[in-house]
Amino acid sequence: MADAFASRLTDFWESFRDLLKLPRAFWYVVGAFVVECMAYFGVLTLMTTYLSSDLGWGDARAGITVSVFTMLVTLFMLGVGSYAERFGLRRAILFALGISVLGRVLYSSAAGLGSTGAAVAVIASVVVVAMGSSILQPVCYSGVKQYTDLKTNSMGYGLIYALMNLGIVGIGALSAWLRPAVQNLKEGKPSGAPGEAVLTFFSRFSGTGVQAVNWACVGITALTFILFLMLMTRRAEAAKVRPDTASDSPTKSTLPLGQRLKEFFAGGPFSNPRFIFFIFMLLPVRTLFAHQWLTMPQYILRAYPQGVADRMEWLVNWINPAIIFVGVPVATALTRRVNVYTMMVLGSLVSALPTFLLAGGPSLGLLITYLVIFSIGEALWSARFLEYASELAPPGRIAQYMGLANIPWLLAKGTTGLYSGWMLSRFCPPDTPPEQMHTGALWFIYGCIALSSPLGLWLARKWVQSGLDHRR
Repeated sequence: MADAFASRLTDFWESFRDLLKLPRAFWYVVGAFVVECMAYFGVLTLMTTYLSSDLGWGDARAGITVSVFTMLVTLFMLGVGSYAERFGLRRAILFALGISVLGRVLYSSAAGLGSTGAAVAVIASVVVVAMGSSILQPVCYSGVKQYTDLKTNSMGYGLIYALMNLGIVGIGALSAWLRPAVQNLKEGKPSGAPGEAVLTFFSRFSGTGVQAVNWACVGITALTFILFLMLMTRRAEAAKVRPDTASDSPTKSTLPLGQRLKEFFAGGPFSNPRFIFFIFMLLPVRTLFAHQWLTMPQYILRAYPQGVADRMEWLVNWINPAIIFVGVPVATALTRRVNVYTMMVLGSLVSALPTFLLAGGPSLGLLITYLVIFSIGEALWSARFLEYASELAPPGRIAQYMGLANIPWLLAKGTTGLYSGWMLSRFCPPDTPPEQMHTGALWFIYGCIALSSPLGLWLARKWVQSGLDHRR
């Protein structure tokens, strides 16, 4: 037994040591993805607030807009993301970062363009940034596969997911410092924060603290583009461990459109009803992830005291990402030999159950407990699921498989935003004392929705596992 434990411990540490032997390009790809995700989540966390308050769109319209944006990210993965993959990592990532800079400039400028101009700018930015993000994620995950081998792939996927969450912690700290301090300066109050020169700079061309964060994210994306252009040379790109034949020899198909579509869908995951059920049964619990930006920021800003509201990003962008950063590599190393389906059932159950802690009304202690337990559940299953979809994919079809695996995300984002704004206005309306809100009912309903995922997966476990690939 002691020998088995020692072997397990050695295997655990070797999982981390092997990462140091990977090509430099692996770290450039991971870095580009992680830093751009900081800008993405920095904007996304405050998007409902920006649209509903700064632009005056109201909760319902803002919720639908945010939902359409996040849905487009996933939808475009099936088309634009798959197409961009064939042009190679370097060019695809640079293109994705370049158009994201353009889109973020449009979005950040919307507040000063008037009602019609703002609407046009937001719509254009939503499409452009969604396209950039839809290219970046599958191409970067393709890069993880190409710059790792079968021994290091699990940790490679776990690392990119973990570092992405560390980046979210970073942008949460920046946003929590910048947003309330600039808002205070705009209102003629002391900023109450260090860095007076920087805060004054942002306050001069930002209408609100939220807008200051938007412009900071423009700078983050632009800096990512410049650094990746300088560091990811063609020589660095060529040092692949498992080259993707689709990007190495891109060819244009001359087949008719109907035959190409048949080729795209035939023989892939679309033809496996068990796999389809498997990924779609995760849709209900994924609505909780959508609520992290559609509902949680406004819930904290409205239902909690000002001292908590001013530090909203600490709760939304610190607790979950910090636990994911630490938990995903550890959970991956400890459970990489455990069946993926088992991890989906267990992880989704741990994610769903703590939602009922919020059913008793606003409580800072219970909110933190919810975020901690929810995050542990996410650490157990999210990265493993993305790994499973990527590793099932044959060369040249990674984006297709990841796109399909993300369709529940597409539907969760698309459907959640249709009602999240209305639910906020009904149970957690603005300018209403917390004691007159009904936030407990809000979270009880959302908990019941999420709980159907682990229950459905558990009830169908024999049928689903009898036809799934059990190599992972």
